Amino acid sequence: MKVTITLVLVLSTQAVTHFNQMWKKLLTSRKFTTITPDNLQKYFPGYFRTPSEQLEYERLILYGSKNKIPVSTQSMAPYNYHCNVDCRRRYGPFHNMRFKRQASTGSGNNDDFMHACCVTNVFFETPDLKPSVNGDNRNLLHLPGMRQVFKVENCSQAVGCTGCRCMHEQALASAVVIKQHIPPSLADQMDDLEIDLFYFNGCCKCVNYG
Repeated sequence: MKVTITLVLVLSTQAVTHFNQMWKKLLTSRKFTTITPDNLQKYFPGYFRTPSEQLEYERLILYGSKNKIPVSTQSMAPYNYHCNVDCRRRYGPFHNMRFKRQASTGSGNNDDFMHACCVTNVFFETPDLKPSVNGDNRNLLHLPGMRQVFKVENCSQAVGCTGCRCMHEQALASAVVIKQHIPPSLADQMDDLEIDLFYFNGCCKCVNYG
């Protein structure tokens, strides 16, 4: 009887030890797959920024936007184009003219950059829901204090200016999204995420037409 009891205790101890090892392994595995700030930075570096990181990112972006590099007039060759719009003044042909400004959301830079018939203002958007390049509405992933932020431009046309037509280039950007078959409120594992592509309003161009 004593031998039987001892054997049962040994088997029970082994079972508990095995269970604890399996549970520890499961918890360790979840540590590397659960959606956390550290795991997002590990699996998707550069996609997510904290508020302080975003401020520094915006500073660098806006510095690059303002730091224009002139090109020589020879860069128009071999097309031999000639411009009949006087752009020598700071405000060019639209001094004191009104602009048709497009609506924009998100944080922005209040310094307008004027070029030909256009005026541009840089903004930063952090959408929760956005159509992908394929037209599917996708839920972008954000965490408290860590979001995905995208640079966009607000492009406006001077009223009455006929030298060109102000148009947006569509800038392609990738983003971390929640897989379509998973409700956003239930997404808690890295396997619930994937990358998709999106268009944002990019560089404002004054396009010749007519």
